Amino acid sequence: MTLPLDFVIKRRDAVSQVRSTSSGIYWLANIAAQDGRSTIRRFADGQTTDLTPKASVRTRVMEYGGGAYDAEQDTVVYNDDGTNQVFVIDAEGARPLTPQQNRYYFGGLHVQLADGVVVAVREDHHEDHPEPKSEVVALPLDGGEPIVVATGADFYAGPRIRDRVVAWQQWNHPHMSWDSSSIWTAPLDEPGAARQVFGSDDVSAQHPMWLAPGRLAYASDEAGFWNWVVEEGDERRTWQVDHDCDTPVWVLDRPAACAVGPDLVATIEIVGGYGRLALWQPSSGGVTYPLRDAVWIDSVATFGDNIHVIADFADRPSELLEITPAGTTTVIAGGGETTCIAKPVAHKAGEVHSWFYAPPGIDSPPLIVKTHGGPTAQATASFNEEMQFWLSRGFAVVDVNYRGSTGFGRAYRDALKLRWGVVDVEDVVATVQSLAAEHRIDPTRVAIKGGSAGGYTTLQALVTTDVFAAGLSRYGIGDLEALVHHTHKAESRYPYSLVGPWPEAKETYVERSPIHHLDKLDTPMLILQGMQDKVVPPDQAFEMAEAVRKAGKPLALITFDDEGHGFRTVNARRVSLESELSFLQQVFGFSLSHDVPILDIENL
Repeated sequence: MTLPLDFVIKRRDAVSQVRSTSSGIYWLANIAAQDGRSTIRRFADGQTTDLTPKASVRTRVMEYGGGAYDAEQDTVVYNDDGTNQVFVIDAEGARPLTPQQNRYYFGGLHVQLADGVVVAVREDHHEDHPEPKSEVVALPLDGGEPIVVATGADFYAGPRIRDRVVAWQQWNHPHMSWDSSSIWTAPLDEPGAARQVFGSDDVSAQHPMWLAPGRLAYASDEAGFWNWVVEEGDERRTWQVDHDCDTPVWVLDRPAACAVGPDLVATIEIVGGYGRLALWQPSSGGVTYPLRDAVWIDSVATFGDNIHVIADFADRPSELLEITPAGTTTVIAGGGETTCIAKPVAHKAGEVHSWFYAPPGIDSPPLIVKTHGGPTAQATASFNEEMQFWLSRGFAVVDVNYRGSTGFGRAYRDALKLRWGVVDVEDVVATVQSLAAEHRIDPTRVAIKGGSAGGYTTLQALVTTDVFAAGLSRYGIGDLEALVHHTHKAESRYPYSLVGPWPEAKETYVERSPIHHLDKLDTPMLILQGMQDKVVPPDQAFEMAEAVRKAGKPLALITFDDEGHGFRTVNARRVSLESELSFLQQVFGFSLSHDVPILDIENL
């Protein structure tokens, strides 16, 4: 079966960030046909309603945003990216809580009607600040002036309020939140009386949530894995397992966890790369698993006796499910008919984790090695239309969780520190060699593909090894020095832990920058670049292309005038996929697909 490009490009609307209230079940729908615009949908009385048909429900706090809406009872609050305003929808209709302006960004919204406020992370972009200033604020629902709850730290995330006590997570440069962060609380009426609930050097504590007044839960990796902890007075209970039960704070969305009453935590538990739903009871230590066939949990919420979860599966798209105490499940949104050619199989090369997809009936297929971004991110076994597309065209795919990836504990995550561009490359090479030794791929036809940080690993692998017969780079990072100087606040010190302190480790930055080793770039390459990219200046793409051109190797360079760091429009995504398929078919000597334009390749 050959899947068409539209199987990938005209994908269904994604579902994320579920909320459950007395007025219905809410979620964010990402509308593919509208270049990914997000809107809030509600399911109640058997009907689904779009509550924000004209808004773009999105935030830009910490660049990546998150926590763009929240709901309680019949009240919804959200941030409109178009006007940069926080709005509230309730029985009186829709009204703004903040004026239209460009100075302040709001994210991580959490509404609590009993306290009469929305707590949020506010980012101040005033021109007098050398970098955006982050604070925790409370926005009164009656339209009063914002109350500053916490200020002074470089970063804040996850504010939650219960009985007028606010809890949050904070951290400072040069750390990332997954390196070292702490949990704090303060009375809303006396924000100056803030106290640290938990904090320790080189420990990441994150995602606070109230189980009951005075009973606070959060995730901590003090024992080597993100495990959930409950604090109540002098009592501290921990569900200690050798698995991560949380994911890193890249965005201000709520975690894949929630309080189910005062003595039950619903959370993701990641075992061998698979994420399952676990219910932990702090008082007894008991754990149950109500959903067995999911491979990942994206979001969890509860109202009454029912749990609502957005779950990923290996053979079908994500579903928003309602789970009753009796264990019955009902699909509320998502899912639907699809085509699954093959599910991923967990693969290990030594200690390196990956997901391997094999096209049925093909011996020694060509291989595409995928390198995820971040690099502190994770490839999951979740159903992915693009993976199925490549399988249908005769390619095997391996999605590598090189050392530095999350979901495998602190030690695995820290193994990339000061070794970015070395360890990740070693791991993708080891994965290819392992698959070749098992006779599962054709080692002479292996391509490597990545974007952003994954693009860096791709480029670094091309200039330091001879394993790959083709490279596909989407806005790949070629110059680590440029990354230090031009990236945004949230990642401005990130390279310090991955490469070394700046400028003391300048020689290392130069040595590990592919842009300085273009004389070794002699692999066929497809380079895709947005001309509005602020993270990877387009000049880097042009320099890469010229190096491949001078080496006399096959080359295609495609630029998009209106795209930045990441391709959002339907057109850019279509052209990118068409180009990748045509490029690999021509370079690897495949028969050309009739449904894809033939890419013009230099030096072929």
